[in-house]
Amino acid sequence: MFVVEVLGVLAIPGPTNSLLLVSGVSRGFQASLKLILAEVGAYLISISALVLVLEPVTRTYSTVPQLLRVACSIYLVHLAIRLWRSGGQKVQDSHPITGRRVFFTTLMNPKNLIFAFGIFPIPSAGASELLPYLAGFTALCTVVASGWIAAGALIQSNAAQRIHMEWVYRGEAFLLGGFAIAIFVSAYS
Repeated sequence: MFVVEVLGVLAIPGPTNSLLLVSGVSRGFQASLKLILAEVGAYLISISALVLVLEPVTRTYSTVPQLLRVACSIYLVHLAIRLWRSGGQKVQDSHPITGRRVFFTTLMNPKNLIFAFGIFPIPSAGASELLPYLAGFTALCTVVASGWIAAGALIQSNAAQRIHMEWVYRGEAFLLGGFAIAIFVSAYS
């Protein structure tokens, strides 16, 4: 069940997947593959911290998940604005999708909350119980991220000159803004 749940959440379009898709479109498959390391690293850090540190805290302070959602939504608005502004520039002049950008976006990705509090088991005998789950997650994340990058590269290769990068960047900025609004609203519902 773990594999199905992880694949289901990872495959959903979201902030990190948007960046991977845009990178695949703008830089191609091969050049974008290094971004996967940033994504996987950020997910592992965030999920581990949430499961091992914040899960016990949320039992005492119920506002912690709400504050995390608000912080995620603020970061996504910031990212959406940057992507929107990049859309008006030529691809070679725009802000590239860097490993650092993917890392921090993934670190703040609301999917971490789903993984930590809904899919990963809460260890009862210590952090070592998480290791097989984290290893499986790493493999699944690598496959899904490669798929998003490949989809972007496929769009780029099939569209050649017909697709304007401005549309891609601004479309993704619009989606990120939508995610930010949805996450912010969920923090108060």
